[in-house]
Amino acid sequence: MNEQISFILDIQNIDLEFLKFEESLKKIYNEIEELRNGIDLKKTEYEKLNEDLTELNKKISGTEVEIKTFDDKLNKMKDTQKLIKTNKEYNALQKSIKDTETLKKKAEGELIMLAESQTALNDKINLIKKESEDMQVSLSSKDAELKNKEKEFELSKEDFLKRRDAAKNKIKKSYLDVYETIKIRKGFPAIAPVLQSGACTGCYRMLPPQQFNELISENVFMQCPICSRILYIESVPQETVAESAPHSPKTSKKTGKAKA
Repeated sequence: MNEQISFILDIQNIDLEFLKFEESLKKIYNEIEELRNGIDLKKTEYEKLNEDLTELNKKISGTEVEIKTFDDKLNKMKDTQKLIKTNKEYNALQKSIKDTETLKKKAEGELIMLAESQTALNDKINLIKKESEDMQVSLSSKDAELKNKEKEFELSKEDFLKRRDAAKNKIKKSYLDVYETIKIRKGFPAIAPVLQSGACTGCYRMLPPQQFNELISENVFMQCPICSRILYIESVPQETVAESAPHSPKTSKKTGKAKA
């Protein structure tokens, strides 16, 4: 393998290692943000449910007062029965008692449903509270994980930079500029191996036969004509080179390659 290509691979591996570290930090940041948002949502939901419970409790109290009013009214009407002297008055009073009992029964049914809603609402409030507490525990754990990861990152950062500088100093400036430009524009990989089929693994487009043959037979610095990534072949069987050689005229001006 071209020595310069080897150095560029080294610097890309260092950059990928550094990127992986940054992404692990970013992942924890995102998880913390997600937990904080979740806790805020749970808090809003908890407050809304408590408002609903307050209104429900008012309805329950009102219905209980209503039932007591019906009871008082029925007791008074039953006492009045003793004073009635005519059938007409008696029948009228019985109708009033029956109507009041019907209204009381309806109110009692409503009270049962309100009580069931109250139980369900309390259960939901307790669940939301528990979920919020669990999320808070997870948040505390993630905060601690982040602090440890940040310390680890700071300790490793200097080593990353030293290793990168050492690798960078071995690479020709023109080649390094190409690598840095591709890395910014395309992301990783900036340098990609070519398959034995002749396909660039950066874009999976086939290289022109002449360019592929030059890549496997010469010590060159070459870029993919499609995606511009730096190309290399990890290992080439000797028979492949022999078979390819007759079809590989040296036309470096057209292939964009440079002798390393």
